[in-house]
Amino acid sequence: MSIDWDELERERAAEERLATAHAVPVYRPAKPMGFALQKALRPILKDAGPAPETLKSRWPEIVGLRLAAITEPVRVSRTKGGSVLHLRAPSAAAPIIQHSKEHILERVNIASGSKITSLKIIQTAPPKQLSLVIARPLTPEQRAALVRELAPVKDKDVRMALSGLAEAVLTGLRKR
Repeated sequence: MSIDWDELERERAAEERLATAHAVPVYRPAKPMGFALQKALRPILKDAGPAPETLKSRWPEIVGLRLAAITEPVRVSRTKGGSVLHLRAPSAAAPIIQHSKEHILERVNIASGSKITSLKIIQTAPPKQLSLVIARPLTPEQRAALVRELAPVKDKDVRMALSGLAEAVLTGLRKR
């Protein structure tokens, strides 16, 4: 094994240069931990899909007022085939939602930047309809009879309460 004198000379010269050169350290402030965390979690969160609260707050904007009135996003779950958006809707609206499934998925993916591939409808009972009660007015004969019957009551508050009760009964404003 021969000694390479040229190589040894180059190493000695490099060591001398390093001994005389003083590097000035560059101060770089540390980045907040949130940046590193966000950078590490971005691919995972993008695959996970949007948070249900985010979807709920923007739901009318995403799918439109008509569909937003009958649907509500529940959650986004992951499966082997991709993410699934779970929607709560009345059972009568299921065909409408199934028909506009592609439109809903496209709008949700654009709005959230995620890759939701399918839709699952959680069917609920339809909302209860409030019965519309139209009160019929008292006839002049009924009003005169009511005043006649309540005239003997001396206490004004009792007479007003009885008058309101009688009017509600006679006009049909009672629960059936």
